[in-house]
Amino acid sequence: MKLLRPFNLIILTVASAMFITGGAAAGEAGAQAWFEQVKGEPTLLRGFLYDFPKGGDLHNHLDGAVYAESYIRWAAEDGKCIDLESFVIISPPCNAETGRPAVQDIRYDSSVVNRIIDAFSVRNYERRPVSGHDQFFSTFRRFAPAGVLHEGDMLAEASARAAAQNIIYLELMQSYGMAEARRLAADNKEFHVDTPLSRLIRHGGIEELAATTIKKLDRVERQWRETLSCDQATVAPGCDVAIRYLAQVIRVFPPEQVLAQTLLAFHLIEKDPRYVGLNFVAPEDHPVALRDYRRQMEMIGELAGHFPGTENGITLHAGEVVMGLVPPEHLGWHIRAAIEVAGARRIGHGIDIFYDTEARQLMERMAEQDILVEINLTSNDVILGIKGDRHPLKAYRKYGVPIALSTDDEGVSRIDLTHEYQRAVETYEVSYADLKYLSRNALAYSFLEGRGLLESTRTGKFAGECEGAEPGGKPISKSCRKFLAENKKAELQWELEKRFKAFEMAYD
Repeated sequence: MKLLRPFNLIILTVASAMFITGGAAAGEAGAQAWFEQVKGEPTLLRGFLYDFPKGGDLHNHLDGAVYAESYIRWAAEDGKCIDLESFVIISPPCNAETGRPAVQDIRYDSSVVNRIIDAFSVRNYERRPVSGHDQFFSTFRRFAPAGVLHEGDMLAEASARAAAQNIIYLELMQSYGMAEARRLAADNKEFHVDTPLSRLIRHGGIEELAATTIKKLDRVERQWRETLSCDQATVAPGCDVAIRYLAQVIRVFPPEQVLAQTLLAFHLIEKDPRYVGLNFVAPEDHPVALRDYRRQMEMIGELAGHFPGTENGITLHAGEVVMGLVPPEHLGWHIRAAIEVAGARRIGHGIDIFYDTEARQLMERMAEQDILVEINLTSNDVILGIKGDRHPLKAYRKYGVPIALSTDDEGVSRIDLTHEYQRAVETYEVSYADLKYLSRNALAYSFLEGRGLLESTRTGKFAGECEGAEPGGKPISKSCRKFLAENKKAELQWELEKRFKAFEMAYD
């Protein structure tokens, strides 16, 4: 059953209309009317979109989701230092005279703290000689040491921010165990590019590392729940946000180390239901990423065949390159390779689609196969200088390719998901029905376990056991209750529809 095929060339008879604006049901007419009134008033629009129920964020790096101020606070609490030349957090001993003061000592010196925040993010990047691209990717090595042993705090920050914005679900990328996997490969001659992958599938070292990584995630989630006091009588915002993880493979290391990371990722998906997929990260224009891209796609595709059930959890950064950033030879084929070779079910960014010589056919295929594009408007602007009509968002919509809005690295970009919804509204022609469509897509195309609830993300119509049911309406059937209990994706989709109803009541 198709989730979505609402757009085709017949429907798009009005050239200026990016989205389809269907007739509003009676219950949503008030919300739609208010939305139309505030679309041109940024402050009122922000308030409306902040409260609007947003299904989830599917493209969100956990380390990049944390704001600089939190990293500064944790570094101060842990007695760490900062190198004021490189702005990298470092371990003690500290020495202010050599430019390596204790973070605690400069924590409230605004002249220094403002420089640190700028170094840890893209704030004020346009005022510097460094490009947005280089600034963005330089931040992670600077703040990463401050996050050590604070992974649960990081999770608490991300989930609390999501809850405040009426976000139901987070699919977070993190690299637990990946550094250890790289070391294992570096010290083990079995991890060689010429070694048949079938010989490494049940590698003892990877099996042991997977078990250790799962235990680490257990500790992180305990810290998360303790930080938010989730086990208290009054549940704090963030505790009820559903969270799943994507194992994050860093693709700019030697081939054998990328192989070990990828193998660990598949083991984590196989062994722990909290890991629902994998992604490859780091700059796509990095020389190693460019050299090894096709080989890496082949590796993913082959390994997926050895881990039944994992093939539907592959999402990949692809097409996050533009003319000038890389030679033309590296444009227009990464998205296709991610789909056709690696078997990606979602694409992150997807900016260079029109450099593909058969872009229209590829997008038609993506629509037919329900391959979603994770749209990151702010990071595409900062990193690649792509915005407005230069962004392929309109093209994806024209050819029926499903999309969802996401943040990428909200802490580094100094944004939140509401900001991305507002940017879409202010840049493109978006109706209230479109907002609901985008919100629903984030759950429908998530890698959450179980079957989905919706026949269409455009209409929100329920299918199967819950057809005809209505959240907040008459009691649902026993078969529908059973279906929701057995399928987490359907359960959260039901919850989203309930939140739509509650949200719209305020405008009735």
